This record gives sequence, C-alpha cells and structure tokens, in this order.
Amino acid sequence: MRQPIRSLTSRKIGLTALAFLFAIFASPAWTAEPEWSLDKDKDGIEVYTRSVAGSGIKEFKGVADVDSGIDDIIALLRDSDRFTAWFPDTSESKLLSRDGDVSYQYSVMATPWPLADRDNVLRSVATRDEKTGVVNITVDAAPDYYPIHEGRVRVQTATGTWKLTPLGDQKTNVAFTMHLEPGGGIPQWLINTRIVATPFEALTNLRGILAGSTAN
Repeated sequence: MRQPIRSLTSRKIGLTALAFLFAIFASPAWTAEPEWSLDKDKDGIEVYTRSVAGSGIKEFKGVADVDSGIDDIIALLRDSDRFTAWFPDTSESKLLSRDGDVSYQYSVMATPWPLADRDNVLRSVATRDEKTGVVNITVDAAPDYYPIHEGRVRVQTATGTWKLTPLGDQKTNVAFTMHLEPGGGIPQWLINTRIVATPFEALTNLRGILAGSTAN
C-alpha cells in the first residue's frame, strides 16, 4: 500500500532534523574545549595556555611537583598575608572572611603607570577526596563582596583552580589554572604577554617558600 505523501515528507523532515542535530553535537567545537598548548617547560615547571570562547585573553595552566605535603601547601595558599611574597605583581592582600573551606580574599595587582591598579575579590572553595587525598580549590571572582576602592579597577571576571595531588613521601603535584579579565582598557595582547610568566613565577616562588619552611 502506498503511504500518504504527507507522511513520507514528515519522515524525511524528521530524519533531516535529527541528522542536523547529530552533526552539530558531534562536532569537536561542541564536544570538547580547545587543546592545551605547552608554552614553557623549565626547572620542572610546565606552563600551558589555550584560547577561551568569547575572550581574547588566554587561560593558563601551570604544573609542577613540589617537595612538600599537601597540608603545608594548603596552609600557604590560605595565608592571605603572605600572598604578596610569592604571587607575581601583587602589592596588597588580605583575608576578608572564612567559613570552613570557603574563603574570600582581597588582593591588588600592580600595573605600570599610567594604568590604574586592578583589585580582586576572590571566593575560594576547597574540597578533599577522602579516597585519593586529592584537594581541589576552585576560585571565582566575587566583585560585589567588598566595597570599591577609588583609583582601582575591580576585576569582574576570574575563574581558576588549584589541584593538589599527593605523590607520596611528602611530595605533591600542583596544577594551577586561571582565566582572568582585568578590564579597564588594557590591550589583550599586552595581557597575553604575561600569561606564561605569571604561573611560572608563582610556582617557582611557591616552591621556594615551601623549601625554606621545610629547611627551617
């Protein structure tokens, strides 16, 4: 028996729509984030970058093995007063509040004249996997949590993570990722020139401070 033309046409349209949707969601652009590119590998520190959709500023990832236990690293990361001693271009830092594993920290990034300094309010949340011992600290901008300071540009967009993986014998793998939009008219190409240097210097300084603490 011949099927009605309307039925055949509807079936073709339905199959075409399904094929179109499958093609979209099977596309790499929809199923995977951009690949990391290794930009620096020196002194046991690897720095990767990748593009971010909708942004001209790259995301970075710094990875290094550190000769310290996880708890010592967490203590340093949570010590807001010492942040200026190891994180690049940070002229001021203080803890705003802490409730268990949730913290709010204020910090100031020094920028060359005539640009205004940038300030951050970052909310961090720490979690620990009881089976593996891996600690993840997620970091997000919370620009409205603290009053605006005149003469400084408040960072509105920032996301990052610290992943601490125990390697045994007081050794930890540290992976630090961050994407930040400093705003205020700084050219994106200028920001990208520091994308590799920032995590490399941060991990270098972090290892140095922890090594000094262990030696003492």
